[in-house]
Amino acid sequence: MITRLPTRLSLSSATSRSIICPSRRCLKAPKRPAKTFQALRCRHTRNYSTSSPPPPPPPASPPPSSDPAAEPKKPIDLRSQLAAHHHHGKADPPQKYNLRPLIYATIVFMIGSLAGQYTSLIVAPPALPEAGSKEDKLMVKFLTKKAESLPIVQSLSTDPEWISYDAYSNLSEEERKLRITSGPLAGARAVGGFQRVFYNKDTGEIVTVIWLGGAVSGWPGVVHGGLTSTIMDEALRRCAVKNFPAKTGVTANLEVIYLKPVVTNDFYVVRSLPQAEGQTDNKIWVNGRLETLQGAVCVEAKALYVVPKKFKTRVISDNF
Repeated sequence: MITRLPTRLSLSSATSRSIICPSRRCLKAPKRPAKTFQALRCRHTRNYSTSSPPPPPPPASPPPSSDPAAEPKKPIDLRSQLAAHHHHGKADPPQKYNLRPLIYATIVFMIGSLAGQYTSLIVAPPALPEAGSKEDKLMVKFLTKKAESLPIVQSLSTDPEWISYDAYSNLSEEERKLRITSGPLAGARAVGGFQRVFYNKDTGEIVTVIWLGGAVSGWPGVVHGGLTSTIMDEALRRCAVKNFPAKTGVTANLEVIYLKPVVTNDFYVVRSLPQAEGQTDNKIWVNGRLETLQGAVCVEAKALYVVPKKFKTRVISDNF
């Protein structure tokens, strides 16, 4: 928008203009100075615009310089950095993969697999070979060889004060089948894998090294408490019979204290010692305990054995 406004001129400028441009009107100016000044005032105007002036042209960009100090500063905000990075066309850096989740997953998988296999073997173990089978005989042979290398077996076997023999060696095959510990519980799967007896004549003490297989468990992996009582009763009775002149006797009282679980598929030591106090030819108290090979006591027992008076029992030979 253009506005035309009058411009006020001084008297000196009007006078000088009248001198430069001679005319009849200007020559008469001295006579009518007021009119001349007013006429000059109306004739001269100034043209200008009320709108803002156009912006100045942008300065020319300087030529690229090889000096790193002269390079412009990099933008500091993220959007400008991404834009500048895309503008220069630089390739994205290679993405780094984190292997930690994969390692953790592998460890958890291995632990779960091992725990599952262990649980399945304990809860549902594979079928064990029947007593007297070819596999059972191989297992008994292996257990016997392993037991003879135990320190306690080697120590008692070489000590002249101790007499050693295998349990039930005085019984025939037919008689063994009629006994629970040598019949149904025979074989490496039960108590027939290895059972050797060591007897000290001077003290009357008996030490029995016995193998307890996987088929005698009550809870998975733990020997049944009833079988443990049977083993303790038989070991203590063996000690009592050897101290009776009649070489026979029966159980009158049996006390068993369970201290620790007895785990299957391992060797154990049963110690039995006669109690001198109150001992007679027809009555004797025997103390005993069942230990691990390391000496940890799992079961303690105390029993009273007597020789019957009203009926006659079978005489038990030495190698029972």
